[in-house]
Amino acid sequence: MHYVAYLDEFGHVGQYVSRNHPQYKASPVFGLGGMLIPAHHVREFAIYFYKLKCHLLAWDLQHKNPRQLPPYQWEKKGASIYTPTNIAKYQSLRRSTFRLLNQIKHVGGHVFYTGEHKVAAPDAHDSTETFKRQLLQSIRKIDRFCAQEGSTFMVLLDEQHAGNEWRERNVEACTLAMFEDDSEKCRALIEPPVQGESHLFQTLQCADWICGLIGRLMALSVAPEEFRDWGDFKKYFSSRIAAVAIPCSGLDHQQRKLIPATAF
Repeated sequence: MHYVAYLDEFGHVGQYVSRNHPQYKASPVFGLGGMLIPAHHVREFAIYFYKLKCHLLAWDLQHKNPRQLPPYQWEKKGASIYTPTNIAKYQSLRRSTFRLLNQIKHVGGHVFYTGEHKVAAPDAHDSTETFKRQLLQSIRKIDRFCAQEGSTFMVLLDEQHAGNEWRERNVEACTLAMFEDDSEKCRALIEPPVQGESHLFQTLQCADWICGLIGRLMALSVAPEEFRDWGDFKKYFSSRIAAVAIPCSGLDHQQRKLIPATAF
């Protein structure tokens, strides 16, 4: 089987001190997540997500679309959709998310995420290295999963706007991971990651929605007291995501131990 992995960021790549810090308060976690879809089901799945988006966000499409973009180009970010208020208030959002996760499983796909609990002091935190580390971690984890079942994969990332130097540096790192002569060599990856503009790809928009959920769940898992008002995310979604996530999904905390998908 050949998979296409659609990945986006969750959490925040920058420094973090606490939720109440005046500057470094975005998120205690950072990682990449999304889903793996069998290549022969990508078109079917993209159409499914498009129809679900148009139905769920029909009001937004009409009233929060000032440029009058066509529905396939219009997007709403997962971080804006999956707020504590929206989750508690809108049963339609919860049910649509359940259906989306079920559809991923139905087509033979999987949710995937990996990341880290940021514990370095703000002046010691390196956002560039953090992103590179998690990109390589993502590639290697997906590669091991695919290799074990005799599959191959390619990766489509949400486009980053940090310039050509950023892209070349990270693509080079992934290329080395394909060809390096050691135990970490990626054998199931058929090409280095490519980037796509999310407003043109329903699949990348879906990955962003999944990351909106994962980011909340992971922050809650590493700082339950700080984020205790996010408990509904665990209540409604943790077991459902665990049921469709590949086994190597998880988060590294400060001792570099894995928090598995079933633990949050």
